[in-house]
Amino acid sequence: MELAELLKSEGLSPELADLAVASGWKSSTFKHAVSKLEELDSVLGEIFPEKVLTALQKATIRSVWSTLQESGASGSAESPTPAATEPREGSWVESFAPKISSSSISEMKRKYLVNYPSEILNYSTQPSTRLLSLASHQQNKKDWRWIPWKFRMTEERASEILMSRPNKQPRLEAIGLSGMLLDEPPALEIQDHSMGVNAIQKLMNVHDVSLAMVGTAHLARLKGHTTKFISLLTQKFDASSGLRPPSVLEAQQADCRLWQGMITLVTDKGWTMDDALYEFTEVRGEMPSLLQARARPPPIPKGWDGKGKTNKGLGKMLVESYAKGYASQAAMKGKGKDKSKSKEAKGGSNINFVKSIMAGSESKPLCVNWQLSRCNRGNACPFIHACAFPKPNGQACGSKTHTALQHESTPH
Repeated sequence: MELAELLKSEGLSPELADLAVASGWKSSTFKHAVSKLEELDSVLGEIFPEKVLTALQKATIRSVWSTLQESGASGSAESPTPAATEPREGSWVESFAPKISSSSISEMKRKYLVNYPSEILNYSTQPSTRLLSLASHQQNKKDWRWIPWKFRMTEERASEILMSRPNKQPRLEAIGLSGMLLDEPPALEIQDHSMGVNAIQKLMNVHDVSLAMVGTAHLARLKGHTTKFISLLTQKFDASSGLRPPSVLEAQQADCRLWQGMITLVTDKGWTMDDALYEFTEVRGEMPSLLQARARPPPIPKGWDGKGKTNKGLGKMLVESYAKGYASQAAMKGKGKDKSKSKEAKGGSNINFVKSIMAGSESKPLCVNWQLSRCNRGNACPFIHACAFPKPNGQACGSKTHTALQHESTPH
């Protein structure tokens, strides 16, 4: 609005309003004529030359000046500069949660120690800044998600990872610009063979502390959930049962499923996080079901890798073990009543039985179980059913009417 109209709307005479405009004043210039209201009287003689103003006229002019100041302040407040850390609405670009300040962390620690005076919070037990930032970000936005195990670490562990991280030169042809600008947070390596139950318990405890510090849930509920989780994970089973406890990766997947169920109750059903923790810890059976015992795989024969290249295959191993005298030991048991041949039977353990036989132009292995009268596969057996007893020329007997154990007692 023009200066003359503002002055007239406040009750100043049209003659004085037009005089101010004729002197070259506008709303923008009149607004910045002075910085304080007390200084306005000193410039009225220049705005209204050769005029003696009454007290009412001066008050009207001060009112217009104050109105211009208020309109400028409200206009700047209505259009603030967007925060650089806030993601653009509808954007798929995701990064780690914004870092919380040191004063906020100190306030969290103070409240935590007041609420839980028996707890100890130091450099080796305090959650890392990134973990606290992520937990606080989810709590403030009420947008809870499962926090992966690789981000659950103490401040001490995070510092160790940063110090041991090698300096890598970026390969510009392999990564994009966003990969160079975004900082990669320190993360733990979650593997079945690189961590045990003690490491799992530590990362779950620091997760409980972080959620209690930001006020997501009570520490007692969180610890009760973790205690039952660890007790189910560390069950012992006899070797004869053929069972084993869940592996590290299976336990991580179970933890993810449990937190997804609890978050669903909080966000969709209006539950509190404390009630959801109690529900999944004491009432429902999801945790024992997800952490139930698994079947232990059968042991692999020693010296066999299943490939048949660098080591011998299973069939060759059986043939060699048979050729080393196991079959002759069984023959010795079968001839135990014949005392006259006991010495011969005892010495039979040194006989090297033939491993294969020529079938046409190919050499094929002989069936070990058939020599012991234990093969039940019949025509489906991939090995040759023929006597493996060595003849004077070193070749197998090859007779299909008797086994190697029956060779000496069978007329030829």
